[in-house]
Amino acid sequence: MTTANGAGSRSVSARSEVTAFGGSPSSAERRRAVFISDFAHLDRAFDEVAALLLDPEAAWLTAAELSASWQRFSLTAGEARRSGSCVIVPVRWEPQSLERLLPILEADIELSGLGDGHSRLSMNGRYGVPFAQLGVAIDRLAMHRVAEMAVRRFLSDLAGTLESA
Repeated sequence: MTTANGAGSRSVSARSEVTAFGGSPSSAERRRAVFISDFAHLDRAFDEVAALLLDPEAAWLTAAELSASWQRFSLTAGEARRSGSCVIVPVRWEPQSLERLLPILEADIELSGLGDGHSRLSMNGRYGVPFAQLGVAIDRLAMHRVAEMAVRRFLSDLAGTLESA
């Protein structure tokens, strides 16, 4: 498994969209939305990993929930779906404590094939920064790095689980 370096994580400007779990964000939420992305390469064929992600009874979700709970977040996964040559699983992370201080992350976990028995697992999502402009400043100074580290750790744990399953 190879994880992304710092160049793999990025944030981009907010845009209007419908969230993975329904509803459209308000204009204020869009202005404070921060996008986050990371990926890991798996030494396992796409079809093998896709079968695991598409199986609602598979152990990967339990392992992912444990990884999220270790980081003090609860994880809710939506229904996995195949979209062309990818598998997409919508997820929602919510803080288990300090709910007013920490944001909710809505993201998609995406699996794509790289050929030669390798796959790419990526996570692309967004979170709303609390506390208006003060929150944006705090996010820029430190919290975005914390969010990147949490996503990277979660994705690395998930990739390891899927490789060994």
